[in-house]
Amino acid sequence: RGLDSPWALDDIGLRLTHFVGRETSPGTVRVSVAAEVDPGDLGFESQKGEDVAVLQFVMVAMSRDGGDQFRHDQEVDLKLTPEMRSELARTWLPIVRDFELGAGSYRTKVVLRDGTGRLGTVTHDFEVPEIDPLHFRVSTPVLSDMRAPAEDGQPGDRLALVARRVFAPESALFCRLEVYGAARIEGSGRSRVTLAYEVRRSDGVLYTRGDPSVIEAAADGTLSHMIGFPLHAAPPGDYEIAMQIKDGLTGKTVDLREPFAVTP
Repeated sequence: RGLDSPWALDDIGLRLTHFVGRETSPGTVRVSVAAEVDPGDLGFESQKGEDVAVLQFVMVAMSRDGGDQFRHDQEVDLKLTPEMRSELARTWLPIVRDFELGAGSYRTKVVLRDGTGRLGTVTHDFEVPEIDPLHFRVSTPVLSDMRAPAEDGQPGDRLALVARRVFAPESALFCRLEVYGAARIEGSGRSRVTLAYEVRRSDGVLYTRGDPSVIEAAADGTLSHMIGFPLHAAPPGDYEIAMQIKDGLTGKTVDLREPFAVTP
């Protein structure tokens, strides 16, 4: 019923976004769909000092041009300590799944049901651009104040994908992106890509900035970069990160604007 309904069902609070990443095969890219569930709307039972709930969810990515449909179904058993539940009240419960999609218009929908029968749904429309390995582009930037464990075989930790754009003043905010299709110097294979950024309040006042810095390639040739800054001096309100990524060999640029808010 939730999957087929054209109307939103809001017994359970949900939010949803997407991140377009690297090419996985000719003409397709990895798209990470990140949903978050409000744990305050879930029906928990208390068992041996833990809050227990059973969730069933369906995540679907549908071509809006009448093409393919991709789907994840899963049941999740939640067992939360009081401390974990308190933390999730702030961040909400994350559900992230990856799809391999070609260029086109898509609608993704999440339907979630808990053990009491409550239903929540949320939809989100997005575009996957035409993928050309020689076209200078960047991934969808990840804005996050949380870290996630490193993927197998990858050094260090990484940013957790979050759907929210609201952050607390006592946190530090990070932004990470990857660059694709940069020109390479013949022989060395090195690139000359830089990133500069400014963070401004909604009234235009500058909060912080970063001069152009070189994005160094990893051992596998990946061009990724992460910036970060504390929010302790940021008055509550709306902000925007304006970034420019420039290929120094070709002069091509990509300009991005990523909004966020600071809320106690």
